[in-house]
Amino acid sequence: MPTPEEIETQGLLVVDRFQTCAAAPDDLDAARLCDEDLTRLDELLREAGVV
Repeated sequence: MPTPEEIETQGLLVVDRFQTCAAAPDDLDAARLCDEDLTRLDELLREAGVV
């Protein structure tokens, strides 16, 4: 089970990735990283029973 700190850290990373994507909408690498990090956050939340 993930810790609250692990979930928070991943959430902050997702926010950072979204901001990067917003600043450079044509950057496919940034979009891929954002998608990967969002998927990981979803996994952590599901493991914690939040979703």
